[in-house]
Amino acid sequence: MIAIDPNNDMAYSIVVFGASGALAKQRVFPALWALYRENRLPQGTKIFTYCRTHLQTKTYRLQVLPYMELDKNRDPKKYNLFWKNVFCVQGEYDKPEHYAALTEAMISQELKHNQVHANRIFYLAVPPIVFDQVTLNASRKCSSTTGWNRIIVEKPFGRDDVSYKAFQTSLCNSFRESQIYLMDHLLSRQVMQNFFALRYSNHLWGETLNNRHVAAVMISVKCDLPVLATRADYFNHHGIIRHLMTNHMIQTVAMLAMDQPYTNSAEDLRVERLKVLRQVLTPNMGDVVIAQYRNNRKELELEKCGYTEHSYIPKDSFTPTFAMVVLYINSRRWSGVPFILRAGKAMNDSKSEVRIQYKPVDCDAFHSDSADVRNELVLRSFPTEEVFMRMRLKRHGEDLCLRESEINLRVDDRGPKGIQGLPGFLLNVFQGDQTLFMRTDEQCEIWRIFTPILTSIDADRPRPLNYDFGSRGPLLAYRKAERVGFVFFASDEWHQSEETLEYTVKRSKQLIGPHTALKPVREPRSKRASKLSSNPKAES
Repeated sequence: MIAIDPNNDMAYSIVVFGASGALAKQRVFPALWALYRENRLPQGTKIFTYCRTHLQTKTYRLQVLPYMELDKNRDPKKYNLFWKNVFCVQGEYDKPEHYAALTEAMISQELKHNQVHANRIFYLAVPPIVFDQVTLNASRKCSSTTGWNRIIVEKPFGRDDVSYKAFQTSLCNSFRESQIYLMDHLLSRQVMQNFFALRYSNHLWGETLNNRHVAAVMISVKCDLPVLATRADYFNHHGIIRHLMTNHMIQTVAMLAMDQPYTNSAEDLRVERLKVLRQVLTPNMGDVVIAQYRNNRKELELEKCGYTEHSYIPKDSFTPTFAMVVLYINSRRWSGVPFILRAGKAMNDSKSEVRIQYKPVDCDAFHSDSADVRNELVLRSFPTEEVFMRMRLKRHGEDLCLRESEINLRVDDRGPKGIQGLPGFLLNVFQGDQTLFMRTDEQCEIWRIFTPILTSIDADRPRPLNYDFGSRGPLLAYRKAERVGFVFFASDEWHQSEETLEYTVKRSKQLIGPHTALKPVREPRSKRASKLSSNPKAES
């Protein structure tokens, strides 16, 4: 935060409701500190906490310290300045008079610096049960009359279409659509912005993203960690579909499939996104594969056990920890193309990516024994943010045979890096940019898509399939994806000793030959050099 200009008459207040909770401590305050450290918060920004617990700034800063990622060499002085802009207010969520004290605290800081224009952001880091109380009281008692007001709401946005409509009514009765920011910080801003540039500014990709060229699209969010004790109640109550698919995964589908907006404005983009969501056909249980991880009998660590073997999970829980849902879009551009959503816990690795898989060429004169050679456009947001394309090129040597290769489409990373993750989303809220935030009617369509299968899972309690801790998920999911048109290649699934790998290797040998069946792990040259320097015997 830049030092306050004495002539600046614009005040900014951000109120964190539920500041004593894990979300505020582990995510919100680290994000605010990251913006402050980089001088990205507007001048005159003050931060207020509001919760039922009595907090003091000097003790609260110690509670959030483990999550702030401080640099001891450069941060201590600035960190102390950051906390001079934080003020704690105690109050009940259902008592309007307590919100009056919060308003007085904000006005006191605004008047202290002669700031006549007040802009206010309300961040809801509270349980869904008190959403309606907080939104109503914040709107009535804490809204600014001399500037703008904005409210940030993080998932979950209800459990189904019925509960969401009550949530939507409460929210829209208190704030206008232009003031509401429904946020899922797991969405990658950088990757989606790169995709927009790739599609709308390049004829090659803009003309091929349709059902004439694309065979299938897979969106994957994999995590190698089990369900943690701190998130057990939430996860066991919501499950993997509500946790990941009903927000940023389906939002990614909409942004991939939408037509080019009339202008670059956030409102036009959100209109096109809504059109796509309305065209998504409602899936049935035949389009779904659910599973739950089990003990693979190989892990020595106690936490790496089956889902129901955790001490904090009910032994009779049928909550799926893996799910795959196949969606179809009823539009001229995308009719017949499956959009496959795949998400899971306790898997072989942690990865978040989109794979747009193109149809094979009709005649491959160079590789006539290949039945299904495909190109892929890959948008990866984790563990690295990158965009690349799978291609086929000639192998070294005299013979005319093909090898798998990649075209890296990443922007040169030598320039300045932008603010990413939750800090980037908060910066968008300050700027009033709603491009990557959902409208309430978008979320309504999302619940229309997923509620039937979620209702069936909740009511019928089907027993999920099993998959081993550390594996790639159930083999049935692989076969389901292949039946609808997606092809797995072993170079993407090279981890060893699981039946899914054997299945993928077999298919890859059939499709593209044995030379691409496995991709060896190659360490970076810098790491190999450091190993040699630390181990003189290796040089001899």
